[in-house]
Amino acid sequence: MGKKLIKLSDFYVLFLFMVLISAFVLYFQFIFGIVSFILTFISFILVLYYIKNKNIEYEEDIRKYKDSLDNIASEVVYKMPFPVAVLNNKGRVKWYSPEFSELFSGSDIVGIDINSEISSFNITEVLKKGYGKVNWETKKFNYLVYYNVVKDEDNGDVNVIIYLIDNLAYSKLKKQYEEETLNSIVIYIDNYEDVRNNVKEDFKAILIAEMDKIIINYFSSLGAIIRKYDSGKYIVISNDIILQKIKHDKFSIIEKLKAIEISGNIKPTLSIGVGLGGKNPFEKYKEAQTALDMALGRGGAQIVFKNGEDLDFYGGKNNKGVERNKVKARVISQALENIIRESSEVFVMGHKNPDMDCFGAALGVMAICKELKKDCYMVLEDVPVTIRNIYDRVRVGEPDYVDMMIPPEKAYDICRDTSSVILVDNSRTLSTEAPYLLDVTSKIVVIDHHRIGKDFVENPMLTYLEPYASSACELVTEIIYYMFEKIDLDKLIAESLLAGIVVDTKNFYYQTGVRTFEMASYLKRFGADSIAVKQLFKDNFNTIKLKSNVLSNAISYRNYICIGVFPEEIEESMLIAAQAADELLGVLDIECSFVLTIVSGQIHISGRSLGKISVQLILEKLGGGGHYTSAGARLDCSMEEAIEKLKKAIDEYLLEEGIDESNFN
Repeated sequence: MGKKLIKLSDFYVLFLFMVLISAFVLYFQFIFGIVSFILTFISFILVLYYIKNKNIEYEEDIRKYKDSLDNIASEVVYKMPFPVAVLNNKGRVKWYSPEFSELFSGSDIVGIDINSEISSFNITEVLKKGYGKVNWETKKFNYLVYYNVVKDEDNGDVNVIIYLIDNLAYSKLKKQYEEETLNSIVIYIDNYEDVRNNVKEDFKAILIAEMDKIIINYFSSLGAIIRKYDSGKYIVISNDIILQKIKHDKFSIIEKLKAIEISGNIKPTLSIGVGLGGKNPFEKYKEAQTALDMALGRGGAQIVFKNGEDLDFYGGKNNKGVERNKVKARVISQALENIIRESSEVFVMGHKNPDMDCFGAALGVMAICKELKKDCYMVLEDVPVTIRNIYDRVRVGEPDYVDMMIPPEKAYDICRDTSSVILVDNSRTLSTEAPYLLDVTSKIVVIDHHRIGKDFVENPMLTYLEPYASSACELVTEIIYYMFEKIDLDKLIAESLLAGIVVDTKNFYYQTGVRTFEMASYLKRFGADSIAVKQLFKDNFNTIKLKSNVLSNAISYRNYICIGVFPEEIEESMLIAAQAADELLGVLDIECSFVLTIVSGQIHISGRSLGKISVQLILEKLGGGGHYTSAGARLDCSMEEAIEKLKKAIDEYLLEEGIDESNFN
């Protein structure tokens, strides 16, 4: 406008000068001085009058300019090419543009509640944030709704201005990009050699050709590129559209492969790794290979999707054991011997709240190191009731072993980059007694019989993971068997290893194979006494009574599942839950059982199964894991909430597997 507000302070210097001049004249000529002061005062009055008139004129110009600007703004807003609306502080429409009205078929929408129309728009949150955006998506359109809270200074009213930007084209382009982004798939026939050797020589070539044909035709028909690069191994390049078709098809390739008639009584099974993350094809392939390794580590016959740190598991429902490779056990034992010999010292640790299998396997590793004349420390934070009996026997019978059991803090002080860390009965970083030890050295060994979970130890130097083994004690015994032609294994250590096998197989009832009995027989050679092992599992009278209360108050869910609760937090809580879950399987028509209790302020769940239902897959939905027939989980919530979450996980699993009561008739 070229004008500005005039202030009296703009004339201060002038009036100061006039006053000084008047004072100077007054000093020499009194009369002229008085006249000068009068003229200065008159000038001051005239300036005040001038300022007042000019400011009134200025304010009038401002008002006219503001009115003009309001008219321009109103005209511009009204003619905006995108929908605009003004809401009150309740979220109701006060004013809208024609484009906004068109979203509601051109009807008068003054007064409607925008919260009910745009589900993602919450007026309370909007007023709290002041500005931002939400997404409004329907079958017809997709808009980004930008909002800004404005307060009217005249009357104090709070209004919300919203304007909508069409996001449909962008969302379609984004969806197209995601659907067409390439990913890598690696396929492996788990039991290729077993299936091949199960048929007569004349039919082997036909069988291999038939398996190749089914796998290649399946993926080719969906538009993927597939190449066979080794016996029973394939690589596939696909995109998200193809993957969605495969998921919708429920991975029928697996059943098609099993339907090959000439394969005999051993049916081929597939493990598939899918790499979704990575910035380039090579990284996607590496993700797919890692996913495949996880699928095989979990027992095979399943599909694993890997997208960065996110993992999704499908399948893994078959609990039928496979023949473990004795050559692999021999190679593992030789590799472990070399790692131990090249280490300055060895640290062995299991999972938090160790059980008999965990403790026995750790003692077995200590016995190996003792034979190799290498210092070995067992990292043990405390002695829970689950291992107290065996710990007390070792403390009396083999005090040298107990002297080498140290807390995590001391282990961290001793451990260095030349040390090796051996994990037994556990492969999950956060479940170890001292996770930070894994950052000290790169010499990490994993010996476990659980299926790989999402928190698998990164980059172990050696991994001996056999989900079809009965226990970690069986695997350690196997290593001892192949590592030494002759060893003077202490009788108490042999009994500890046998106790670990007994507890995890429920006295050779579950997850028991030929190798399990072979290793038990091997331990017997060192004087392992079955009666002495039986003594280790005795409970006091109070524990028996508390366990009986859990059994008597257990409920039946869906007629073939038992759920029990031990609502007290005592030292034996976990032991009572595990044993009660085992005993509930003895109830007629019950296929699996869960017992909930309180451990360290959290809800602990012990799950057990006879084999038709995977408690592992159920409890994985709650962040847990374990075996097909034996698993556990921890929840940070109330007991009532935990029971509801467990039931929901059971229902989801049964729905996914298509299991109902008819499966058990």
